[in-house]
Amino acid sequence: MEDKAGLIADMADALQGIRLTPARAADLAAEVGRLNGAVRGAAADRLSFDDDPAAYAALLARSATP
Repeated sequence: MEDKAGLIADMADALQGIRLTPARAADLAAEVGRLNGAVRGAAADRLSFDDDPAAYAALLARSATP
């Protein structure tokens, strides 16, 4: 997870000018991992690797709750 935390810290600094502590970067890396896993799991039976990228956005829009 350290490599992901480092990437998040680097991107926060480079793109937003935000300096994260190593602990906060690790927390964010874990949260991003959980969110990514949940989204991929939810879409796994409805999308495949070869689908058009717009299909992902359309699936999210259809699945959104008002």
